[in-house]
Amino acid sequence: MAVIKLYGRERELALLGRLKPPFLAVVYGRRRIGKTALVLAFLSARPHLYFFVNPKKPRGALLEEFGEALRRAAGLPSYVRFADWEEFFDALFQLRGYVVAFDEFQWFLEAAPEVPYILQKMWDTRAEKPSVILTGSVAGMVKRLVAEAGSPLYGRADLVLELGELEPPAVFQWLADMGVAGEEAFKLFLLFGGVPYYYRLAQQWGVKTAEEAARLLVAGEGGPLRHEVEFVLAESLGREYRTHLAILDAVAGGATKLEQIASRAGVKATSLPPYLNDLVNLLGVLERRKSKRVYYEVRDRFYAYWLRSVYRHGDVAAGEALEEAAVRELESFYPWAFEAAVRQILPRLYPVKKVAKEAVHLREGGRRVQLDVDALGVDEERRFAVVAEAKWGAADPREIVPKLKKAAEILIPPGWTTRLAIFAKSFTAETEEADLIDLPTLLQNLTQPPPDVHAPQKDAARGGSAKPGDGARRQPRR
Repeated sequence: MAVIKLYGRERELALLGRLKPPFLAVVYGRRRIGKTALVLAFLSARPHLYFFVNPKKPRGALLEEFGEALRRAAGLPSYVRFADWEEFFDALFQLRGYVVAFDEFQWFLEAAPEVPYILQKMWDTRAEKPSVILTGSVAGMVKRLVAEAGSPLYGRADLVLELGELEPPAVFQWLADMGVAGEEAFKLFLLFGGVPYYYRLAQQWGVKTAEEAARLLVAGEGGPLRHEVEFVLAESLGREYRTHLAILDAVAGGATKLEQIASRAGVKATSLPPYLNDLVNLLGVLERRKSKRVYYEVRDRFYAYWLRSVYRHGDVAAGEALEEAAVRELESFYPWAFEAAVRQILPRLYPVKKVAKEAVHLREGGRRVQLDVDALGVDEERRFAVVAEAKWGAADPREIVPKLKKAAEILIPPGWTTRLAIFAKSFTAETEEADLIDLPTLLQNLTQPPPDVHAPQKDAARGGSAKPGDGARRQPRR
């Protein structure tokens, strides 16, 4: 099987490489995050067997397919057949020195539910055995197999690794290798985040801009992302996925409270928790965030765009009309995505551990006014906070700084060190009261390994002056 070039997975490969055989490792993470590519890269330099657990195959056909691969690896005669999974694993565990990978292992719970228990028995009773790597994309099911007391593999894994999105430097290196840089690279980052699968498609299709991605990959005839979100949800959740899809769309549309989500999705508020649990804990496509309040946010930025460009245009057939609609949606998507990206990026630039969006309420002219804060980053241990605004366009800091100061007065406890930051494509004026981070500066930060932002902060003002660090214009303190 061909091994594709990996970006940004050096740490994960090193962790796998440190394990002394025979080992049992579990690699999990949501779909499209690059688990298979990581495992294949690790296997490439070692004797190995790779099995993909296809839940749509009848168990007999799956056993025959796996048995054929095992016969070839073990040099067994062609007439050898395995009557059941017990016989298969008995022969498999005689492949000493091999690394055996089961991709999407959680589907054994449907295809052959006895397999996890057979694997448990073999692992516990065989002194000599191959190393085993299990991967899974339905995070909740994987956790139940390995992390819950009483589960078949509980306490047996030498490594349990959750694979997350690529860090920004890896994304921008990948884009640079594709010949994409500057603002177009940043737009693709806003669209695709750190999900390797999307960049792999862009590379294969020769996509250089976000508009091309919208036309060719999403809305075009035969576009590989045309039914992406529906496919992922349907595969994992079955017939009820349409309700989950409606809930995702409600959250992507701005609903934050349970009553709002229920109303927009057409679901009773009392019926929401199981659906939210599926989206948050089982699939990992929705995130439950908590700061001063609890709210939900779509974890994958492309999902949010797909809901805008495809799901909400369900009456438009694939073709030129849908392409134009998808391109138009980009302009309203960028401001939302920029805010989400700033919340993602903030810990790279400032010593904060938690980041969330916030809303505070003021009295102005006898009326109650809501003030939205795009990003509030805090480190309670260090008593440090940064209050940030994100504007996809040209920003006048003289209009934004008073708002950030008012928010800081309400949100930040007395005695804390506070910094103000404004992220924008460009600025129309200067200020010494906030860090001004324009797009070129942001790109410069994102294309480099993260600095040590956890150095002690010297500013002691609460909601006061926040001068750009390092003596450089528009640079946050490192």
